[in-house]
Amino acid sequence: MAKKKTFLKFFPIVAIGTSAGGLEAIMELLQNLPANTGMVFIYIQHMDPGFPSQLASILSRANKMKVQAVINGLKVEPASKKYIKAGW
Repeated sequence: MAKKKTFLKFFPIVAIGTSAGGLEAIMELLQNLPANTGMVFIYIQHMDPGFPSQLASILSRANKMKVQAVINGLKVEPASKKYIKAGW
């Protein structure tokens, strides 16, 4: 029998915005956090929408938190990383 996931009703959401040069700082932060912080991290980076982004791949290397692009209707859950795609 599969174990059902339970989520906290309330949890902190940490939103971080940077210019394109801020990726190194966010990687250092994420690499020094435990994978299960109980928080959601939303990363917003200023980028040209026409530039192909490797952001999901790069963020996934920082730690074991799940990485997702933010889309309308996305449910946030603790211990995850989200990012805003360029031009969204």
